[in-house]
Amino acid sequence: MQKIAENLQLGNTLTSICKSKDMPNLATIYKWMDKDKELKETITEARRIGAMTWLDKCQDLLDRETPPQEVMLLRERLNHGRWLASKLIAVFGDKQTITNVGDPVIKIVWDDGLSERKGEASTHAIKSSVNKLDEQLDDNQEKKSNKPMIN
Repeated sequence: MQKIAENLQLGNTLTSICKSKDMPNLATIYKWMDKDKELKETITEARRIGAMTWLDKCQDLLDRETPPQEVMLLRERLNHGRWLASKLIAVFGDKQTITNVGDPVIKIVWDDGLSERKGEASTHAIKSSVNKLDEQLDDNQEKKSNKPMIN
């Protein structure tokens, strides 16, 4: 398994590694991965490192002279390397994780349009946990339930 992990880190595919006579069958490795979570993590991490190796190879491809007839093939290899990195390496991924720090604050601003208060906006801020906020919104809805709703 160490040899498989090293080859994956070098950017080789698991399929090509398993074609070697001294390696187990691809289906056998997948069965082992299903049974052993640590092995699955090892192979996944080796693939992540292999994706970084692919990025290095892509940079090397960009640095060399390319004949015009090979430009399209080079472009496809570079796109594949970029795609692989975006899927396996979190730093290069398209997904963004946004975390909220602190209590959520909802600020409601309105202008009632009265002439004596022209240009002044009335505000009301609710700062609370989500459950308390839901309770406050429910209480406000009950108070307004006798007023007709405008759609």
